[in-house]
Amino acid sequence: MNTKQQVIDKFNEILGTDLKNLGKMQEFHDQLLLEKHQIEESLTLASTDAPSKIKAAVSNVEMMKDNIEESIEAAQELQQAIKEVLEKDNRTSAFENVINEIENLEKSLGYLQFLQSIESISDEIENAMNSGNEESSMISLFTNLVEINCQLETSSCHHLINYVKETVHFWHNHLKEKFSKEYMDVLKTIKWPFCRTNHNTSTTPTPESMKRFKILTEYLLQLQIPQETVTSSVKSSLLTDFPPVCLPISLLVRPLRQRFIYHFTGNKQTNRRDKPEWFFTQILTWIKDHEQWIEKNVQPVINLTEFSYINARVEFMRALVQLAVEKLHSELPIIQYDDDQFAHLVDEALGFERELRESLLYPSNQPAVIVVLTQAQTFVKWINMEKKYATEKMDSILSAPTAWERVIISKLDDLKVTESADAFLTLLSTITDRYNHLPQPGHRLQFLELQLELIDDYRVRLLQLLHQDCEDPLRSSIPRILNSVYYVSSVLMEWGVTVHFLQLHYFKKQCEAAEKATDLGSEITENLTEESGTVFDDAVALLKRMEKELLEELSNSVALEVKAKSRPYRTDKWFAMQNENDVISLSVTPSGCVMFEELALRLHTLHDALSLPLFNTAWRLVASQLDQYLFEGVVLDNQFNAGGAAQLKYDITRNLFPLFGLYTKKPESYFPLLRESCILLNMLLGSVMLLMEVLQKDSEETSKVTLADVGVFTLSPSLATMVLKARTDVIMQ
Repeated sequence: MNTKQQVIDKFNEILGTDLKNLGKMQEFHDQLLLEKHQIEESLTLASTDAPSKIKAAVSNVEMMKDNIEESIEAAQELQQAIKEVLEKDNRTSAFENVINEIENLEKSLGYLQFLQSIESISDEIENAMNSGNEESSMISLFTNLVEINCQLETSSCHHLINYVKETVHFWHNHLKEKFSKEYMDVLKTIKWPFCRTNHNTSTTPTPESMKRFKILTEYLLQLQIPQETVTSSVKSSLLTDFPPVCLPISLLVRPLRQRFIYHFTGNKQTNRRDKPEWFFTQILTWIKDHEQWIEKNVQPVINLTEFSYINARVEFMRALVQLAVEKLHSELPIIQYDDDQFAHLVDEALGFERELRESLLYPSNQPAVIVVLTQAQTFVKWINMEKKYATEKMDSILSAPTAWERVIISKLDDLKVTESADAFLTLLSTITDRYNHLPQPGHRLQFLELQLELIDDYRVRLLQLLHQDCEDPLRSSIPRILNSVYYVSSVLMEWGVTVHFLQLHYFKKQCEAAEKATDLGSEITENLTEESGTVFDDAVALLKRMEKELLEELSNSVALEVKAKSRPYRTDKWFAMQNENDVISLSVTPSGCVMFEELALRLHTLHDALSLPLFNTAWRLVASQLDQYLFEGVVLDNQFNAGGAAQLKYDITRNLFPLFGLYTKKPESYFPLLRESCILLNMLLGSVMLLMEVLQKDSEETSKVTLADVGVFTLSPSLATMVLKARTDVIMQ
């Protein structure tokens, strides 16, 4: 039924509802025949290939069957082997507890043997101590104990570790007591310490004493124990910066410490809060008296041991410096309420620090008294005191009767340095010296901010003094203040490129970048190595602006006075002067004598008042103004005959230029307008007419080239035309 329905559906699909499609039946019939033929051929091919394919399939099945049987057999053999192994394991498991017990007993035996070895070493040390003749053996045995202690650091046997540590500590104390006592006796025989009263050639120690001293020094070095076993005796967190010194140095310092405590504590006359220099000087004296002896007699012994990394001289200095730190720390809580005593104490502490670092070469990585002064409360007090005294000092500097007098400094004579400027820079330099050895950049930056604040305060005070002065600028305090400003700014620029201030500039930029990044909630991305400039750039910029304004005021005042005396000269009869051929020789125009005299006087006064670099700038400003003024007021406002033009040239080249020739080799280069005007006014008439024709008809570029040919480079073609038209002979053409 299905087949029939499929045939019907196929016919409906091909023929459809259109009877005209019956012609397709033949095509459909041919197609079915073709498909029938193909099926028959495929069946024929299958009938020939089938036997070989079936045979191959059967062969594969038989092979798989053989593999399965082999796998089953192997599995059975493995199962049997597993059973045999399990049976053996069951027999050995009976001995497991016995083996574990043996291991535990062996560990216990090893533990006991280890304890016995420790006790044996202790007994040997005790016997050696009792005999008193086996010092090297004692030290060797103790060193073995210390090595065992170090080897047990990673062990999990905590009780054993504690036992060994206690044993080491026990023998360390006993051996230390034994050798320390003898060491101190030897020190007495060699007259240690070498104070001024006993340090002379008559007290040279005997060779036997020195030999015993060196032997004991070596023994004491060997008694060093790991730091974790040393109980810290530091009573203040401030002193944690001072690592403990080696045992020989500690014993060498002991009598000095006792003397220090005796003289500088309690009610002794030498213990005065207003005289901190006494205990600072005493420590420096002790260092100077003993450092060479320690380098000569202690350091060689240390170098022969495994402790050669120890610098005996530095450790000796550090131990004595610690005395100063302890004393300073104990005095500050009381002295900080007395400003004068506090200031004096800080001065002496800084002087002590400077002497240590610079003269005695105490390493910069070693702690000193600065650690006391940089504690938070003390540092705030210190920097406030610095500001207070610096402000008072600045008041006295600027109010001194001789504040604006010149200081004679041979190398800086041309700068005309004033007393106030020199004293102010000395004040800044002193502050720099005081904080130069501070280890923390943050502390140094706070002092730098104080210096920058003082510089700005100095500038403001100078401005206030200027406002109070209403005299003639040239004869007022302006030149002296100007010299001070120039000198201060010049020195600040030199300071800014020194290592000290370049480091502070880097730290300052780093802090600013960190603050900016914190505000923005991001990381620091600025490349600080590319930062240029100095910490004084802003301060110097303000001083330079003030310098520029004062220079302009001075140059304007000079130019104004000269201009005031120039009216007769500007209004002279330049159009009716005698020809130079009609006079015996030219001389300065009478109407210009007063003007030139005033200019000479003003320039001389300016030269005497200003430092050389400032004067060189000032006279150039005056020259520029006069060049413009005389060009506009004389050349462009007048008519010139041949005599007038020759007279103007004579006045300019033989009177004006020489006045400035005192200060430069080529004064004419600073008066381009007047110089070129004289050229145009004194040209031959024929050349003038040709030049006028070019200027009126040709392009501006051509006109400039033509003007350059006659020596005119500054005047534009239009201005050159105006100058030429100022000639009476041109007007008449």
